[in-house]
Amino acid sequence: MCKRFDEWSEHISAYCAKNGLSFEKAKRMVQSSNENVLVLQYYDPTKEESLGLLDETPMPVVLWVTREDGRLKFEQTEHTSKYLAQ
Repeated sequence: MCKRFDEWSEHISAYCAKNGLSFEKAKRMVQSSNENVLVLQYYDPTKEESLGLLDETPMPVVLWVTREDGRLKFEQTEHTSKYLAQ
């Protein structure tokens, strides 16, 4: 897991529980972050077309987590329920 996911994991877990999402699946997502943003993306290594990170086949963003004024803000995408549902 990335540093930001580790740091915010308690809040992410609570958000998942409150919104019917799987924290266990969230832990296995590709995680990208900086100081104030964490992005969870879906990657399926068993599918041939997703074996490389190509501009024309980006990994779908499943959940955005941003820190604004010291608070975390969660933003679901059109892929959230497909890949994070319990």
